[in-house]
Amino acid sequence: MSRPNLLITTDVVDPGSIRALSKYARVFSSTALDEASLSQLLPSINILLVFFWPSFLTPENLSRMSNLRLIQSILAGVNHIPFAQLDKNVVVCSNAGAYSDEVAEYAWSLLLSAAKRIVDFHNAVKTDQWTLRRTLGGKEVTILEEKTLGILGYGGIGSAVARIGKGFNVKIYGFSRKPVRENGVRSFQGDKGLLRVLAQSDAVIVSLPLTKFTNKIINADKLATMRKDAILVNIARGELVDETALYEHLKTNPDFRYAADVWWYREGRESLKTLHPFFELSNFIGTPHVSGPSGLATGKPVKFAVANVLRFLRGLKPKNIVDPAEYLVTDRQEY
Repeated sequence: MSRPNLLITTDVVDPGSIRALSKYARVFSSTALDEASLSQLLPSINILLVFFWPSFLTPENLSRMSNLRLIQSILAGVNHIPFAQLDKNVVVCSNAGAYSDEVAEYAWSLLLSAAKRIVDFHNAVKTDQWTLRRTLGGKEVTILEEKTLGILGYGGIGSAVARIGKGFNVKIYGFSRKPVRENGVRSFQGDKGLLRVLAQSDAVIVSLPLTKFTNKIINADKLATMRKDAILVNIARGELVDETALYEHLKTNPDFRYAADVWWYREGRESLKTLHPFFELSNFIGTPHVSGPSGLATGKPVKFAVANVLRFLRGLKPKNIVDPAEYLVTDRQEY
């Protein structure tokens, strides 16, 4: 039986990984092919290893790829993949777990920055609006010890967030589709479980995938159930939180804080442009989606993705297979 054809559509895959894949497949790189050669090759491709979704994989070109069987994402999420255009026989795998430790660290940096008002204090000192003092009021900083931390999405990132949280001696509430069976974590599922986590948590970290079920899962009603001085941290996708509802909630609840490393989509792509002037609010912290790229710098995401493709090439069932029905939306959403 001939070896399958594998097309890598990014330059982030290292030579060692390419050599490992070449033992089981004929490996091609889209960046090394001209347009004509690439067009001729596409119908024979069995496996795609992608980072961002490449522009040359148009609906027309995808329709010609009748031999395609596996798409492996190097990104953790897969909402950038056009599921509606894929044949039902194509298996799509996320890269869940590949960025967990690094993104969890960043989630805690955002939570601590919001809880301790690091940005506010820095700006106050910078602008001569603060003098040295030996006492603080009760609302100037939040002490997290023995507080309740809600984690929405208890996958690789969520569990890594919890592992760090145990060192801070916080009570951990985990919300996920499946029960969390882990010492020191209270498990919640379903709509009622979500409401309980939001209502009873002093801080909430969002680490859910973006699907048609989780889009705007944090809306005006959900925000209203949260404590007036709660902290909400989003290190997953901007679209999980309703942008306008959040802005109005932050304006009317100055003790509520939101810190995020992710932003909302504009024309199918994440953008730093917002509908509302969030940076005019002192209870908003935003950073330019660097948590994921910090993980990419370790090389782990590529190794995780390549290892999963190797499983497939060896005849084993790959990990992190996603359900296309959860992602069948009209417009795919780029990272």
